[in-house]
Amino acid sequence: MKRSAGVPSDPQRLCAMKRLARLAPLAVVVTILVGCEGLTKVDYTSPGRGGWQRPDDVVTALALRPGDRVADLGAGEGYFIPYLSDAVGIEGRVYAVDLDPELVAELEEEFAGGAGDNVEVVLGAEDDPRLPRGALDAVLIVNTYHHIADRPRYFAKLRNNLRPGGRIAIIEPNADLGGILALALEEGHTSHASEVVREMQEAGYRQVESLDFLPVQVFEVFSAADE
Repeated sequence: MKRSAGVPSDPQRLCAMKRLARLAPLAVVVTILVGCEGLTKVDYTSPGRGGWQRPDDVVTALALRPGDRVADLGAGEGYFIPYLSDAVGIEGRVYAVDLDPELVAELEEEFAGGAGDNVEVVLGAEDDPRLPRGALDAVLIVNTYHHIADRPRYFAKLRNNLRPGGRIAIIEPNADLGGILALALEEGHTSHASEVVREMQEAGYRQVESLDFLPVQVFEVFSAADE
């Protein structure tokens, strides 16, 4: 039988092609982080962030539906807000929470009216995100978890803000990362996936999913342990 053009002729070549396919996203990240002056630290404000942050894939993984209510804790400059806003639609609600009054003012200016009609900006406190009780279908926390003091206590309290079946998704710079990409992460601003899981279990959650498509971050999803 004649083989079609481009089809590997043996299993070893097929395995090699599969390995290259898995490494392709990593190559993109290395290209973004290694510039003319050498390796740079991950820049969360860079236009190239989408290449490694993959916001569309992150929001898809949250399985949000029109009408859902979702909070972005540590929203910062609002990177994820447009993606979350589109996912829940005009009938849904996005709570953009931050502790920095200046960032909160910027968020309010950015998302006031127009496409931000379903966005509510919240000035949170260190021990309280100031969110409505029993209202949230999902909470997204990106690059913020390691800043929270007494995390088991904080997240135990946050359970009161979740609806039945509500989820908490934690994305953190990966402390277990090795090789060249580890040099791109800021020391002291990372978390071990095992540490996140242990602390969330202490807070009364169970892990429902662990996603590995983000090249420099862990992505762990939790729900209340008693559900």
